[in-house]
Amino acid sequence: MTRWDPGDPVIVREVWQGKVWTVRALTVVKDEPNLLALYQAVGTPWKRPCGPDGHPIRLPDQPWHLEDALLREDTLRLILPGQAHSVFLIWQQRWNLTCWYINLEEPFRRTSIGFDYMDQTLDIVVEPDMASWRWKDEDEFEEAQAKGIYSREQALEIRKEGERALERLLARKPPFDERWENWRPDAAWRRPEIGARWQEGE
Repeated sequence: MTRWDPGDPVIVREVWQGKVWTVRALTVVKDEPNLLALYQAVGTPWKRPCGPDGHPIRLPDQPWHLEDALLREDTLRLILPGQAHSVFLIWQQRWNLTCWYINLEEPFRRTSIGFDYMDQTLDIVVEPDMASWRWKDEDEFEEAQAKGIYSREQALEIRKEGERALERLLARKPPFDERWENWRPDAAWRRPEIGARWQEGE
């Protein structure tokens, strides 16, 4: 598939066992052989999984349907092709950097409308100055193992991937040697919409 240009809108979906788990409309910052960078603006629409009672759910261990919501933060997502994680920079209002965030996930796969992947529950939160960090959602990760979503071997590899990603980030190895903290979106970019395209990608 051809690469996307900066400013192009794409549909990014999480897919669990053939069924769409989440949908986000994001904007391409870079799509190069060694780096994929995507931007989600605060207020961007997304679809999240909800159980039969309508409440949001976090694990795909029960039937779900998708409901509309809005993303609450400005986030730049940096993805090394083929790697089982991505690195977020998350900003609050007025571009105040909240944290770096290592999101453990299946590698991104290209589709005709954007990209598919699946989150793997466990994450790492790194302070803006990188002086400290912590694992996030460990209880939920253990629950996912108990429910059979991840085997023991998969869980060990997910955690090892996090350790490798953290080492790379803290060492400021490429592409993290760039001053991504100072990045800002192009004012000419239009906010992407989900529409009906999210059901088309293959």
